[in-house]
Amino acid sequence: MRWGSLGSIGLIAFTGCTGPVVAQQTQPRPRLASSYQPAPPPNWTGPQVGGFGGGSFGSPQSFVEPGAHLCAGSGLGPVTPGCFETPFQFSGQPWSATFGVFAGYNVQFGNLVAGVEGDGAWKRISTSQTLLVPPTPVDGGATRAEAFTGSMTQRWDGSLRLRLGTLVTPLTLAYGTAGGAVGSVCSSFSYAATLTSPGIFVPGTQGTVIPPSSSVGPGSVPTVVAGTPGFFVPGFTASASGADSGCQTRVGYTVGAGVETAIALGFNSKLRFEYRYTDLGSFSKDVPLAVTTTPCNFGCTGNAHIDMRAGFHTFRVGLGFGL
Repeated sequence: MRWGSLGSIGLIAFTGCTGPVVAQQTQPRPRLASSYQPAPPPNWTGPQVGGFGGGSFGSPQSFVEPGAHLCAGSGLGPVTPGCFETPFQFSGQPWSATFGVFAGYNVQFGNLVAGVEGDGAWKRISTSQTLLVPPTPVDGGATRAEAFTGSMTQRWDGSLRLRLGTLVTPLTLAYGTAGGAVGSVCSSFSYAATLTSPGIFVPGTQGTVIPPSSSVGPGSVPTVVAGTPGFFVPGFTASASGADSGCQTRVGYTVGAGVETAIALGFNSKLRFEYRYTDLGSFSKDVPLAVTTTPCNFGCTGNAHIDMRAGFHTFRVGLGFGL
């Protein structure tokens, strides 16, 4: 009996001692506040500078020269019957790597972003053609051989444009752009022709006898008309040539579109992908030609007239930084 009472007393004491410990372990622990804060959205207002690289190709370039000729009857003058002009023209869509820099300023209005931007780029879009014409019959029994060369090259361009876009997400801007463009267009042209005439014999005329008229009376004598002797026009060789080259600055327009997205490089950095079309228009040029052999007995000077057109497409990948 005594041992049963002692056991009951021990059990009650153990329960009283361990109860508070179990209660403490089952109570929920307070959570620590998280130190992570989401990154703020990028700032689209302010100045931006950067660089880009990509590729450009012509749209196409065109070069037409319909006016160079050398004729036996007129030289470099107007085309005479039996003579003709040899058309010389070419076009192409040459490709070139391009790289450059840009700078601008943007302002954000809610989900809209508007701004102005300028850029400058280097490239080398070039196309050329050579045409060799074998001896071909022309007027006066002569033959003519010709050689043409021509080239067009675009080396640099720049633009000043407006940009307007919408934020498809807080980090990504889809935009369009348009404005004025300026660029360098270089061209060259050369023409050389050799005219060879074998010479011709001009036959003379036969003399005639005109009998006397019956009204004159008896004793009249017939009239003799003397003929003219034939003669030989000697052959000749004449050459003409002309060449010119140079560069000019053309003004045109540019339009395009792109996507720009913020990236985690610091300095409010943004990566962009952009397409642009630039048109520098149509223009003409005259190249002086001259007969190079002496004596010159026909049209000794003339002009070759060239019509050209320059435009190009550009795909660019750029990286910009806010200031």
